[in-house]
Amino acid sequence: MLETYINTLFSRVDLIETIHLEGVQSLFAAGGVVLQVLFIAALVICWLLIAKLWFRIFEYPRALYQCQKSANQRAFYMNYFDLQQSLQQSMSLIRTGINVCPLLGLVGTVVGMIEIFDLISLSGVSNARIMAAGVSRAILPTMASMVVAISAMFIFAYLQRWSAKQQMLLKSLSFSWRPKADAV
Repeated sequence: MLETYINTLFSRVDLIETIHLEGVQSLFAAGGVVLQVLFIAALVICWLLIAKLWFRIFEYPRALYQCQKSANQRAFYMNYFDLQQSLQQSMSLIRTGINVCPLLGLVGTVVGMIEIFDLISLSGVSNARIMAAGVSRAILPTMASMVVAISAMFIFAYLQRWSAKQQMLLKSLSFSWRPKADAV
């Protein structure tokens, strides 16, 4: 009985995976090459955002502690400038990637509309169903690009606010820095 249940469960999982893979494949086929480029851009943006969140959670607190415990002024300012640079690192690249996503979607829409008009001109038929299916395929990259851009924009805004707060903290720390008695 248990064996039958397990076999049934695995067959359902295989069916779900097959349907899921077919759905992803049909989505990429419908969106064209621009949707594939957009997917790669989304992966790069996600990787950069995750790396920045990793820095915020794990690396920055340790580096800030090291900066605060600097024994002399030279070591403090070296740590200070490294932290300032690390706070700004990859932020402009993330912003550019977020700004490029809607443009990629627009390119996908234009390419899709050109394909629709080519199909209509070759077939000589102006069927409303063909046009509706073509327009929905053409708009798919725009919708996907907006989902990627808006999702990434929320995380980027959070990181940008956090970075600005940390820069103000570092600036106030630089004005009040004194050598630590226990570090001498």
